[in-house]
Amino acid sequence: MRARRLIFEREEELCELVSKYAKRRGFTRQARELPFFEYRIDLYGFSKPTGDTIAVELKIKDWRRALYQALIYQLCSDYVFIALPETNARLVDESELARHGVGLIAVGALGQCRVRLEAARSTEVRDHYREQYAEILAR
Repeated sequence: MRARRLIFEREEELCELVSKYAKRRGFTRQARELPFFEYRIDLYGFSKPTGDTIAVELKIKDWRRALYQALIYQLCSDYVFIALPETNARLVDESELARHGVGLIAVGALGQCRVRLEAARSTEVRDHYREQYAEILAR
């Protein structure tokens, strides 16, 4: 039996897959569409064992816009990723993301997630933002 190939048309279709992937990486406490300034973080996670936080900006195509938002999310999260369908993730300038410490998750047509670029720990994180969200998710 062949696995059904997914065609991603909306960010929400990526969210469940990326959420499961983040949980496997230890970010079991999660919130979706978390308000931050005039934006909404698509997926925000907290790892109770490590105390680390993760923010993920989902996009279908526009990785440059995702990067812009990801840079803002570095103020409230230890690690920040953008996630795109694998076909579009291949088009991303990974050196640009690496320069800013933003990671890249590719979501394959069979639903698998793969990190193409690990995120660096944010040097821009502000404790008053991060702690507020971590505390909400830690409960």
